[in-house]
Amino acid sequence: MTLTDARPTAADEVDRAVLRALAHDGRASWAAIGELAGCSPSTAQRRVTRLVEDGAVRIIAASDVLAAGFGVSTKVRIKSGADRADALADALARRPEVRFAATLTGSADCTAEVVLPRVGDLTAFLSTIEVDGRPVETEALPIVRTFTAPFTVFPGDGPRPTPTAAPRSATANAPAPDPSTGEGVAPLHADATVEERSVFAALVRDGRKPLTDLAREVGRSEAATRRTLEDLVQSGRLRIGPLVAPALLGRTTELEVWISVAPDRLSAAAAQLAGHPAVHYAAASLGRYNLIGQAFLPDFASVYTFTTDVLGALPGVREVDVTVQLRTVKRMWSRIEDGRFVPASDASAPAIP
Repeated sequence: MTLTDARPTAADEVDRAVLRALAHDGRASWAAIGELAGCSPSTAQRRVTRLVEDGAVRIIAASDVLAAGFGVSTKVRIKSGADRADALADALARRPEVRFAATLTGSADCTAEVVLPRVGDLTAFLSTIEVDGRPVETEALPIVRTFTAPFTVFPGDGPRPTPTAAPRSATANAPAPDPSTGEGVAPLHADATVEERSVFAALVRDGRKPLTDLAREVGRSEAATRRTLEDLVQSGRLRIGPLVAPALLGRTTELEVWISVAPDRLSAAAAQLAGHPAVHYAAASLGRYNLIGQAFLPDFASVYTFTTDVLGALPGVREVDVTVQLRTVKRMWSRIEDGRFVPASDASAPAIP
């Protein structure tokens, strides 16, 4: 998504209600989604089908890979020169271990998030980043704690509590963590099993893949696959919901913010950043910047207020670097072309370590 990309048509209130229902339980029946959204099952299914076909929404599985035992995530800042940034972002987006890639304006030309088995694997990955056979300057910031959870905030809607009437089905997403207390933030988990990784990888491509097809893909019985899926979801290690193009909800400017915070104030600053309704992602990292955030704003004019009123109010801040995402080509392992999500295929399977 860029500042000038072709954008999906804005969502209306019915679309938003259906998407909120999917964020509660991305695998719920259309009857359950319709009931929660206040519309008929056929309307719910028709709206979601249209949004997916328009490339405005994908229903996927997402995870805090470190906490869930799936691998180590690292944000990489790259200086390539503006003339090489688009080609580099496209090349990175084609790599299955890259979960996110975008071009930037500001102190870096491109950024990517890579998920690898171990932090020690970074050296080999970074050595392969080049354009036209020429190396580029990189800065790697391994993620050590994530303070946000997928599908808990819609751009422009603010925090979205779980509706009291929503049933707690076996595939309903676990309650969102509370960044101010740390409650609900999953502890580090032992390495995921082969079956868990296979289930995750399959549902990244299609979060509503039927159980029969999912079991066939992972090579286990339907009963065993159901148990694995339910354990991953109920434990909070995996969440299934709608990946929404920010422009669909009226958010046309995306920021990547890089912050240096005094170590004794890092938890407080991260919780405060994560609690803001415009913030889609907030994580603590290692390196020159130890707090990274991503914010979706309604327009470019909002950047000033967000920088002064939100970032300026964070405790213990030593340095702030605000970059604008000019062109986002991959998000949560989902490819983006001309501002729209590209349908996934088995050939585009993510590399879950």
